[in-house]
Amino acid sequence: MSRSQIKKIGDSVGLLLTDEILKLLDICADDEVDITIQNRILIMSPLDEKERKQKIENAVQSTFRRRKTAYQRLAEGV
Repeated sequence: MSRSQIKKIGDSVGLLLTDEILKLLDICADDEVDITIQNRILIMSPLDEKERKQKIENAVQSTFRRRKTAYQRLAEGV
C-alpha cells in the first residue's frame, strides 16, 4: 500500500501520485481517468482511449435522438 497527501492547488485540491503509482496504473500527467466512490473508497482507473471514444459517441447519439425534431426544424429553416 502506498500513501499520498491531498494538497491545495490554487482554489482546488489535488491528490499527488508518486511515479511508482503512475507506472503501476500506466498513466501520465494530464491523462484522463475514471473515478468512482464506493463506501468512501476512491477508485481510480485509467480511461481507455477506445472506451473514451465510445462514451463520446454514445453521448452524441443520445443527444441527436433527444433533439431530432429540433435539428430537423433547423435544417428546414423553420
